[in-house]
Amino acid sequence: MKTLLPAAVMAASLATAPAALAATGESTAIDGTYLLVQANDSQRVLALNPGGAASLISQGQQVRGYTSGLGSWTMTGPDSARATIIDFNAPENTADGNGASQIVFDLSFSDANDGQFQNVTGHFSGQVFARGQNPLSADDQPARTFGTRFDGMRIGVN
Repeated sequence: MKTLLPAAVMAASLATAPAALAATGESTAIDGTYLLVQANDSQRVLALNPGGAASLISQGQQVRGYTSGLGSWTMTGPDSARATIIDFNAPENTADGNGASQIVFDLSFSDANDGQFQNVTGHFSGQVFARGQNPLSADDQPARTFGTRFDGMRIGVN
C-alpha cells in the first residue's frame, strides 16, 4: 500500500500538469515579432510581447499620416491569436477622420521550430474615427473602414 500512494499522487499530478504546460507553451510559441506582407507589398512589423502587450509599425505610416500603434493580444486557439491595436491619424493627411484608428488582427501560426511558430497568415480590419471619438466605444461610428490579408514570418536572431 505504501508504494501505491506515491504512484497515485504522481499520476494525479501528471494528469493535471499537461493543461498548465500547454497553455504556457502555446503562448511562448506565439510571443515574438513578425514581418507582415500584404498582397500590395506593403509591410508592417507586429510585436506580440509576453503578458499580452502588442505594438505595430508600418512602412506606410509617414505617407498616409498615422502613428505607430500599441495594444494587446490574446490567444484564440493553440495556433491562433487576436491583437487589437490603436494608432492616431495626422489631421493634415486624413480627410475622413483625424482621431484614432482601431485595427484588429486575426492571426494563424504555423511551422513550429524549437517551440516557436515561424510563419503567420491572417487578416486585419480597421476603423478610422473622427477626432474626439473613442475607438473602443460601441456608440461611436467610424468615418471609414479598411482591411486586407497578409502573410508573415517571425523575425529571428541569427
